[in-house]
Amino acid sequence: MCGACGVRSDVDWAAPLLGSLPARSAAARVVLAAAGRPVGVRAAAGGWTVRRPTGTCLVVGTLTALVGAVGPRADAEVDLPEVPGACPPGPDRRRPVVLVHGTLPGSDGVVDAGVPGWAERLLGDPAAALAVAARGDPRPVLDALLADPLRRHVRVTGLRSATLPGWGGVPGPLPDVPAAVLPTRVPALAALLAVRLSGRPSGERTRTRVVVGGTAVVLDALGPAVLGVGTVDPSAQAASSAAQAGAGPRPSRQRAASSDGL
Repeated sequence: MCGACGVRSDVDWAAPLLGSLPARSAAARVVLAAAGRPVGVRAAAGGWTVRRPTGTCLVVGTLTALVGAVGPRADAEVDLPEVPGACPPGPDRRRPVVLVHGTLPGSDGVVDAGVPGWAERLLGDPAAALAVAARGDPRPVLDALLADPLRRHVRVTGLRSATLPGWGGVPGPLPDVPAAVLPTRVPALAALLAVRLSGRPSGERTRTRVVVGGTAVVLDALGPAVLGVGTVDPSAQAASSAAQAGAGPRPSRQRAASSDGL
């Protein structure tokens, strides 16, 4: 047996967009079309199988692992196949967290990652935003926030650091991603985003917004690593952006509408 049946997925940011076999098949078609080498890809019950020219078969459980196994060209032009019945995921209701490199004044809204038991403090009211302060290297803390079990309860909405590249400022969008797609193309969109992410430098912060029907799918990333993906109301996002920008120019349709912050 190759192990494709019932394979358990690791952490997969794209799981909310690829919840069915037809959806994973569409994602496989996009990644395969961008492949830089001859491989075979098939959707399976819990992921994909990748057959290489040597005849070896690899089972992967996440979209990121699929892209890594296939090695697509990050700038490849691909079509986005439709999946009947596909739709964007609902709003991400996990607790929003901003990770800060350094110290912050102690308060109910700040969690010190240097204190034992800091992770348990993030499992409270999901409606209350928090800041997590890491006095030393914040990257292990970020890894913990993006992995089980914390990633099931919190979502990283901002990164702040005076020295680390990509941690601060207003992120721009990934290149060559459409500003809007049909709901039936959401699974293929997920694959396209994964392909584009594969070519990004590790210190680059991006936020990509794609309008899907009456909502917008927003993907936050640091280099090739996804911080989070979810949907927002485009009109509410535009209003928030206008309020923050004051009399300044409005952002483009694809650029993120708000900067990192609480």
